[in-house]
Amino acid sequence: MDYRAKRTLRSGALLALLVLAALLGACAGEPEGPGDVVFPLPQRYTGSYTNDWGEPRPQGSHEGTDVFAPEGTPVYAITGGTVVAEGWNTLGGYTITIAAAYDTGPLREGDRLYYAHLRTSSPLEIGEEVRAGQKIGEVGRTAGEEVGSVADFPPHLHLGWYEGFRLFGESRAQAESGAMNPYPLLRRSAG
Repeated sequence: MDYRAKRTLRSGALLALLVLAALLGACAGEPEGPGDVVFPLPQRYTGSYTNDWGEPRPQGSHEGTDVFAPEGTPVYAITGGTVVAEGWNTLGGYTITIAAAYDTGPLREGDRLYYAHLRTSSPLEIGEEVRAGQKIGEVGRTAGEEVGSVADFPPHLHLGWYEGFRLFGESRAQAESGAMNPYPLLRRSAG
């Protein structure tokens, strides 16, 4: 094989490797465009949740879906949007809420995604813009009256989904609080 043929073969192999790497990156949960959604935890946890919407809890029926993972696992924004709330509450511990910036599948612009039981307070601030797939916190076990309390349950992300402001049209909410079952959204984002 002459020099020119070897060089062409090497260039072709390099190009094939670059294409393969790009495809693998797209499959790893990174958004491909502004309308995409990503799973809120690393892809290996896509099977760590069930449709537990509405199950009885001491404080009332469950208004979300719990996704289980070890403490410290990164939590990612499902969609691009704006931080509208952040901080501590007794039921959710350290939480962050992001309003969606665009429609995608069942998610509508302005819908709020509530991420609870984070290990620590999110480094993001109210008004800050986030992109789909951006790290917004870590899985934890926080909840209780005292800020920083660790609860007696396994580490997990509680994901809540709340209908955004609507002026006209029928409500999609499944609870008086405006909550909707996030299970279908998780299934969509898990691929």
